[in-house]
Amino acid sequence: MRVQVGRKLRVGPGDEVVIRGRLPASGKLGRLFVFASENGAEFSPYVPHVADALVVNGRPTFMTPLSLRIVGPEAARSLSFVADIDGFVCVMQEVDALDDPKAKIKMTRKVNPTLGWVGWFQRKCAAWQTPKLTS
Repeated sequence: MRVQVGRKLRVGPGDEVVIRGRLPASGKLGRLFVFASENGAEFSPYVPHVADALVVNGRPTFMTPLSLRIVGPEAARSLSFVADIDGFVCVMQEVDALDDPKAKIKMTRKVNPTLGWVGWFQRKCAAWQTPKLTS
């Protein structure tokens, strides 16, 4: 089963997102996946630039979602990517039981550097929004 670790982060196109994950001392393995929500949809595995996917012989190519695997106690790893959606991202951890140790996640976002100061300010203000999911 998957459980959310960390918080949801508001992102926009061109924003650089850095995710740092660390297991507690009692943890042995952390399987983390990046999930995304756009336009109020439910969170689903995030595949960056899926709209740019190539079609070969009339069939789409297989693309894997962003994931992060942490092995060993006190192990730490990081993952960075440039967002191509206007929505929210969060990190989900795959666990075998609810009492399994959860990874500690820190997510940071650097607003798209090509925006002007007005666009930058609007994007910073939008960071306080919370996702409104549709059912």
